[in-house]
Amino acid sequence: MRIAFDGTPLLGRRTGIGWYTHELIDAVSRQAPSDDLIVFPISWRTARNLRLDPPHRPNVSVQRRLAPARPLWALWDHGSFPPVEWLVDCEVFHATNFIAPPSRRIPTVVTVHDIGFIHRPSAVNAGVLRMARLLPTVLRRAAAIITVSQFTADEVSTWMPDIADRIRVIPNGSHRRTFQATAAESGVATGPPYALMLGTLEPRKNVGLALDAMAELRRRGVELRLVLAGGPSPLVDVGRLMAERDLDSDWVVRTGYVDDKRVAALLDEARLLVFPSLYEGFGMPLIEAMEAGLPVVGARAGATPETVGDAAVLVDPDDADALATAMVEVAGDQCRRQELIAAGRIRAAGFTWEAAAAASLAVYRSVA
Repeated sequence: MRIAFDGTPLLGRRTGIGWYTHELIDAVSRQAPSDDLIVFPISWRTARNLRLDPPHRPNVSVQRRLAPARPLWALWDHGSFPPVEWLVDCEVFHATNFIAPPSRRIPTVVTVHDIGFIHRPSAVNAGVLRMARLLPTVLRRAAAIITVSQFTADEVSTWMPDIADRIRVIPNGSHRRTFQATAAESGVATGPPYALMLGTLEPRKNVGLALDAMAELRRRGVELRLVLAGGPSPLVDVGRLMAERDLDSDWVVRTGYVDDKRVAALLDEARLLVFPSLYEGFGMPLIEAMEAGLPVVGARAGATPETVGDAAVLVDPDDADALATAMVEVAGDQCRRQELIAAGRIRAAGFTWEAAAAASLAVYRSVA
């Protein structure tokens, strides 16, 4: 079987959907060595720069046909041309990032990571809003729809009940970081221990609650810093939020986007992961932290409770005092830490890309 994947999320700096695409292709290629996997990035300028590093698999190839994304999206917004058959030769096309080209004969499989843009359109950029406008049509013509959590499946089913019977829940695995961590690579100056917040600092990540908790910890005289490790968002002015709470770089460290090596060092060095997200379709940093032996404090919202189970401390997403108290407990109570670390490793072990690949291959074969 010839399976094509939208490789657009692999272009540029990797974030959650980029790692999803990368890990899924790698795992599928290992499980189905007799199938041909074609990675097709929808891009005019950067497609030629795409490198699969890894996977280096004999059955994986990159098709670098120049396909201008914006004009194609505009065409797909108003009709069904050009179809996927004109772009890539395959028997199944997996749209890894919500949007699939129209098709005349090739079945498409679409992954929906979350639908936060439906609930809070003011918290996303214009590109995401354009995608949100296209998504109902894409889902109605898809042969199968993959969601990364039951939470997202339930949300999509409520939003579009006519497609509920085509939804398959296939959870993510963990992005296994193989670097040997060293303190120097974290980029965080020596000082008090720190809680780590990992991910792009977009509105739904609830940075304000984390900063409110830090202000409360400062009032209590607790020596614990917060490291915000992730790219900025034009929709969140972190500097202003810090100034409003009288927090400076001694209390809150901003690293910007961090690569694999730095993330490994940060996970190794932190006392806990703080994850106050208001809305999450899965929460890959949760699995990464638990797998690395880092206890988690999160918000009881979105898919976070489903992902962590009983292996984390969860608080209401608007309760800064409770978040601060949980951070102190998890950072300082050694017995509690060990309980959470052990539970977290067991929980993380249940999420693998091998399982995700096997389930995805079953979907491809069922629709081809």
